[in-house]
Amino acid sequence: MAESLGLIIGISFWVVFPVAFPLTSWALGRWYQGRLMEALVANEKAHGTILQSDRFSSTTSKMDNMAATSATLLHVSICVGPSIGQMFLMWIKGIFGGRLQSYDAVLDFGRREVLFRLKQQADSFGCTSMQNIRLETSVVSFSKSGNDRRGTSVEFLAFATGIRQ
Repeated sequence: MAESLGLIIGISFWVVFPVAFPLTSWALGRWYQGRLMEALVANEKAHGTILQSDRFSSTTSKMDNMAATSATLLHVSICVGPSIGQMFLMWIKGIFGGRLQSYDAVLDFGRREVLFRLKQQADSFGCTSMQNIRLETSVVSFSKSGNDRRGTSVEFLAFATGIRQ
């Protein structure tokens, strides 16, 4: 009786664990990313966003009417990535096709966070406006030596010219 109970527990562990671990990781990742996004939205409401202000421009047109006392290069870089569970579910969804909503959430958060940090840097340097805002992204993949396990994150690099008037 004890041997059959141990066998049942062992088999159920190897059946349940491969499904429960990614789902638990996905749920915890979504919860944590939700908390980060709520904090970012609160910061954007308190301090304003770059994209909704005329003080910040990403155009390349000539600026003849701006008198600047000095200018500085502003740059911010962050890396963000999905949880293990989200990567697992994206892998499954990639087989069948469709929109990868978990990855969209990660990319949206990364873009908004790097632009918010760029605005904070501009404020800390005393810049009254930013011109030629640029945003670069790159995928960073790594693998542990000898293993096929891969982790992926996305690096966001935002840079602009900060103008002091």
